[in-house]
Amino acid sequence: MVLKENRKGSTQSYNYNRLRVIIAFISLPLGFIIFTFAIRIRSYEPTTSTNNEQASTKLVGSLADSPIHQIDYGVQSTPLVMIRNSLDEELLKRFLEEHLYSCAEAELNNMGDLDNRVKVPVYVYEGYYHSLQTSKNVFSRNPNPLIGKDHHKPAAGPFTRAFFDAFRVVNKDIFDSLRERLLEASAFEESQKEDVSHMIAKWIEQGHHFGDLSVQIHYGSGNEQKLVSGQAWHTDAANSLLHLAVTLRGERVLHSKRIQSSKDSTIRRPARGQHPVEILEKQNPGDAYLSSSTLMRHAPQFFDTDYESRSIAIHARFLYTSADVNKFYNVRTNDSWDKMTNVLANTLSTADIQIPSLAQVESQLLHMQLS
Repeated sequence: MVLKENRKGSTQSYNYNRLRVIIAFISLPLGFIIFTFAIRIRSYEPTTSTNNEQASTKLVGSLADSPIHQIDYGVQSTPLVMIRNSLDEELLKRFLEEHLYSCAEAELNNMGDLDNRVKVPVYVYEGYYHSLQTSKNVFSRNPNPLIGKDHHKPAAGPFTRAFFDAFRVVNKDIFDSLRERLLEASAFEESQKEDVSHMIAKWIEQGHHFGDLSVQIHYGSGNEQKLVSGQAWHTDAANSLLHLAVTLRGERVLHSKRIQSSKDSTIRRPARGQHPVEILEKQNPGDAYLSSSTLMRHAPQFFDTDYESRSIAIHARFLYTSADVNKFYNVRTNDSWDKMTNVLANTLSTADIQIPSLAQVESQLLHMQLS
């Protein structure tokens, strides 16, 4: 009887242990799914029940019924809008955790994907990346006009890509409306020939707005001499018709030449004799602006700094190939250009652009990792 009970007890113990292993094995992936789902829900959870509607409104960009940003005028009196915004402290702190923005100075020289333009005592590094969801390289044009060649552009860091992807998602209604208005301004339906409005609408539909990133790192001696001599002044290529700049470290000043006007829903060309004035806009850590740098002469001002106080800024523009931009310039006419820039300025003047919250960026990061 004792031996029989021992055998029975041994069998029961074995079956019980095997059952525990099976349950544990099933629980691991199930637990991960529940944990993932909980994070995604928490990412969009409002702060309190009383401000639920207000918080939801603030997290989504929309178009106002009347202008909330003034329309200025740049080169050849072309209308444009300058929208200022900023990242909150929590989001900026998380941004700086990515290696490129927090690495030791000696590591910069070992990063093969950085363009090293160091001429002591001026230290300049620039990295060219894309901000699409994929972690694979994307064939596109190098935004540096001194290089200007197509190459297999590497993906930016995961959090950086998630931020710009979240920015596109949060402000989707704005850019969808811009795309629809550009299509309305285009003559493509009648002529079946592409024009500049139709091409930009297509780039937005492809999700390529803010898809091309230049990460610029500056320290050492400032550039006051180039600023005074005029060497620093320029207008951007067509990819900056929508240009989002985010400052992560250091201080710099954006100088631009614009004719400023009052807020108005109607574009009013400057009176004859009006000339652009130089406007200075400080860019501190966390500051961001959205504008059309193609349409205004501008120059960044850098100050004397060491590595600890270096300037780091990300410039996000349209992602395109050389074939795309060459076609863009080939189909450009004065009439199509005026229609496109008018639509761009009128739409952005009413655009309540939102910077995504850290929770929204982390949710987008999780989505990218799981897809």
